[in-house]
Amino acid sequence: MRSVMELANRAWYLWMRNDWMLNPRSYFGSYRATTLLRPTFFLGVQGGGLTLVSRMLRRHPQVVSVSGNCKYWAGADEMHTVLGPLLPAVLTGTRYKDPCPEHPLFKAPRSWTYACDELLPSYRMTADNATEEIAASFKRLIRMCLARHATGQEPAFFTDKSQVYTVRVSLIRELLKEHQPRFVLITTNPFAVCYKAASGYATDMRRLSDRLSLEIRLDICSQHWDNSMRCALDDRDDDMLIVRFEDLLLNPAQQLDRICRHVGILFDERMIPSPHDHVPFGSRYRTRWYPLEPSRVSRYVGEATVDQLRLVDRRCGTTAADLGYGL
Repeated sequence: MRSVMELANRAWYLWMRNDWMLNPRSYFGSYRATTLLRPTFFLGVQGGGLTLVSRMLRRHPQVVSVSGNCKYWAGADEMHTVLGPLLPAVLTGTRYKDPCPEHPLFKAPRSWTYACDELLPSYRMTADNATEEIAASFKRLIRMCLARHATGQEPAFFTDKSQVYTVRVSLIRELLKEHQPRFVLITTNPFAVCYKAASGYATDMRRLSDRLSLEIRLDICSQHWDNSMRCALDDRDDDMLIVRFEDLLLNPAQQLDRICRHVGILFDERMIPSPHDHVPFGSRYRTRWYPLEPSRVSRYVGEATVDQLRLVDRRCGTTAADLGYGL
């Protein structure tokens, strides 16, 4: 049974995520006077380190997320989920206005299936999908987050880690082109993270565990990783920085400084996880902070069999090699 504190923590998390629903300005405010500059989008796959990296950046006093600022740096940070009801359909994820709502096997919400070969055509969006109406709605909602949560230290920068945007980079770029968007692709060893997801870390893989063998689930996860990375790399331009999660765990100061310079803010050592930090009340996944453990991902490679690793290699090998990974 959950303790009173656990229930209170969950309740506060939900309030901080959804309190915008009770504010009339969320629906009718224009926010045109709010400056929008270099919004940053973290890209990658679920379980690939995006939460940790996002939290580091959100400890900076100039950075704002969909749910808060440096005082509440571990709250919800996926725009496509939090503001899904207000976003145009091409900018939502797998909970609201899902572009592929029905499938006999891959049920929503999807975390490691939306970019598999069968579903990718429904989720992949490009600059060709952009319209002035979608751009206006997107920019208004980002400005709303800035207006609500900026600390007063100018300029303020919006950051987000909606994973489904990994297959929509050129769309996001086109919608925000006059505001110099930034993209940070966080990569993780596919031989580890695909096995991790297929083994049950991913919610949709757990749901499929009694219907599909581990090998089939592993193949689906391999498709998802490869397609996600390929889409991001195909859309790559000078506004995209690639950071290997493993490198960040080994040398957080160096890699976080790279990210800060890419965004246009000053790096501060206090952004790096420390044993003295207190994860804000109302946060999920409270263990995704300290300590930084380089083995947290790589250990899954040792749990997979040789045949399972070869299965991943058959699908992900070329893309993995391009990103510096291999068996």
